[in-house]
Amino acid sequence: MSSPSTTAGAKTWTKTTDRPLRSARKSLGIWLFARFVGVPVPWAATRQTDAVALLAFEHQRLLDLAAAGEAVPTVLAFDGHALVTSDIGTTLDYLLFQREPNQRLPLMTAAAADLAAFHARGHWHGGAQARNITWDGARFARLDFEERLVPGLPLAMVQRYDVLQLMLSLARLIEPLGPSAVHAVLSAYAAVDEAQGEALKRFIRRLLPRLARVARIAAWSSRLDGSRELMRLRTVMQGMAAFVETR
Repeated sequence: MSSPSTTAGAKTWTKTTDRPLRSARKSLGIWLFARFVGVPVPWAATRQTDAVALLAFEHQRLLDLAAAGEAVPTVLAFDGHALVTSDIGTTLDYLLFQREPNQRLPLMTAAAADLAAFHARGHWHGGAQARNITWDGARFARLDFEERLVPGLPLAMVQRYDVLQLMLSLARLIEPLGPSAVHAVLSAYAAVDEAQGEALKRFIRRLLPRLARVARIAAWSSRLDGSRELMRLRTVMQGMAAFVETR
């Protein structure tokens, strides 16, 4: 977690080694979910125990991505215990919540296409939820790079995980728009690079039976069967199913 401040009139963010790390319970939940969706994230990459190493890892990733010309926060200072970065704008999830439901899809598809281009340039995020993407009206940028997924996992697998993170983080906002909106977001990603698109379809084909089992089990409960969470999952599944059938 970063805290904001103002330096010379400019907003900055500071992340320190004193911040609370991910609990064992939350780490286990993330680890189990990743394994369930077919991404065998190593336990060591999920369980956060060394705040100094995490901050150093994020610092280096920011430097590497900036050197590659990617839109990420500028490192303003780093002493091993505090990382100060520039502000890169308003997060995607906030911007989407401010829009009427029928005005959200263009920004969602643009974000998916931008993620595909980021992947095509050989990069990965590791935390590609909408809360970690910003939009300033001209370009998207990314933040929060402390997840140590590579080299523990193949780059291609982490990139598929990025797409899933983005898609699921949009589920609450996309559910009112229906399965066609899910299909549109995934298609926007696939349209950028044919090979990436086919790889995503293969990943989702393997994922869908697992999600279907969850939906069937949840349907046994009358309380869960009518829940917003299950409705969102069904919407995402229907959109995914249509996407993988696209030629």
